[in-house]
Amino acid sequence: MDLRAVKVLLERYDAGKTTLAQEEALRDYFNHNEVPQELMSYRLIFGYAEKSRRQKMEREVQLPGDKKNGKYLWTAIAASVVLLLGLFLFQNEPIAMQDSNLGTIQDKEEALQKSMETLRMVSELMNEGKEDLVYLKEFNNTKNKFFKN
Repeated sequence: MDLRAVKVLLERYDAGKTTLAQEEALRDYFNHNEVPQELMSYRLIFGYAEKSRRQKMEREVQLPGDKKNGKYLWTAIAASVVLLLGLFLFQNEPIAMQDSNLGTIQDKEEALQKSMETLRMVSELMNEGKEDLVYLKEFNNTKNKFFKN
């Protein structure tokens, strides 16, 4: 393979557009040919890939979890059983909905007072939110000084 073809393949390799066969050809070129000084960094890259391909792990790896500790498993199961028993045995009787206990007010004056109180509370909350909009308006004015639309 001539130097010009190698440089074209290296450009494609750097862009991530080479095929496996082209990368194999580059690997062969850098491992078996005399390489110019300007391409020595690529020789290191492809040489390392070849060296790591031949390297094998000889030590056997011990994976954790072969010997399970059953104490934690049984503790979790016991806690789940206690929780379920507590939910079913000590649960209060369900509260039955009665027509008279729906929170309705029979007296018109009292209903009017409660409605006015609720509307006043909503109004106060809306006014508190409106106060913060002043800062936003000032921010927008300052922003518009710097950025012309």
